[in-house]
Amino acid sequence: MRKYRKAIAAVIGVSALAVLRQMEVDVFGLDHVVLELVVSALTAWGVYQVPNAG
Repeated sequence: MRKYRKAIAAVIGVSALAVLRQMEVDVFGLDHVVLELVVSALTAWGVYQVPNAG
């Protein structure tokens, strides 16, 4: 499992984005494009923060 940490973080972020698109969730009244950019940026940051498997 240690060597798949970054992949798992990416899958969680993509899943969150898919759920937001499918359910048409409205967060703080943001436009859907802005919300997708925020979720994508948080996903990229999360993948970056996960340490590489050694």
